Amino acid sequence: MSRSKFETITQAMLYALMFLTRLPVGRWLTNVTEQTAARAVYCYPLVGIVIGALLALAAFGLQPLGPPLSAALVLVLWVAVTGALHLDGLADCMDAYYAGHKCGDAQQRREKILQVMHDPACGAIALVSLVLLLLVKWAALSTLFTLFAHESVVSVTSILAAVIVTPVLARTIILPFMTLNGYARREGTVPPASETNARRYWSIAVLVFALCAMCVGFFVTAILLLGLVVFMLFWARLWQRQIGGYTGDCLGALVELSEALVLIVFVALW
Repeated sequence: MSRSKFETITQAMLYALMFLTRLPVGRWLTNVTEQTAARAVYCYPLVGIVIGALLALAAFGLQPLGPPLSAALVLVLWVAVTGALHLDGLADCMDAYYAGHKCGDAQQRREKILQVMHDPACGAIALVSLVLLLLVKWAALSTLFTLFAHESVVSVTSILAAVIVTPVLARTIILPFMTLNGYARREGTVPPASETNARRYWSIAVLVFALCAMCVGFFVTAILLLGLVVFMLFWARLWQRQIGGYTGDCLGALVELSEALVLIVFVALW
């Protein structure tokens, strides 16, 4: 690999980390262009690996505190590392959807939803959604960590793998999702998916799920794949009907809801 190509890949990864996390990597970004932002999308699953590795390390180190408290602290770390970026997207989506769903005219509904998404204020629906989602994620983590405390070393390894896999799959599902709809706004920080990128996005997603099968088993991965694909199609159709595409908030909400879904599947199967 040539030096220039290595630097291009490194810059894309650093941009993805800066965009999706609050890790202090911005100081190493030297040449940010539109191509850097476009290539950074390919690195989203790698960002998930970084987040998952930090969470797994914390889960292992906090084990002596007991499942409920260790799950709560791991969840705090989870929110801190991402800067609540995706939680903000979920809050905006919930507020916007309920603000616009009573509008009979499609164009009026679209404008209302986009307006509320852009508004930094947080309504009651948003707060309730965040509380419920965090409660579900904490309960799922606590249940997994209870297995962590009582099972064999093999099971502990599997649970740590599940903690890593969860943020990876949630950020991987973004790639095929962006090929299903266009971007709803004229401006934005998420580059649209071209036909060439669409093939690459799906290829990366297939590769990530194949690697996931090696970590947590084929059957578990098949259930996760089915659940995430069904949810992705539902989410894409929902926002296509509401605003004619997706926004960055829709992607953030997709990540949060996908993480919760993956954790629920792990708990249900194990």
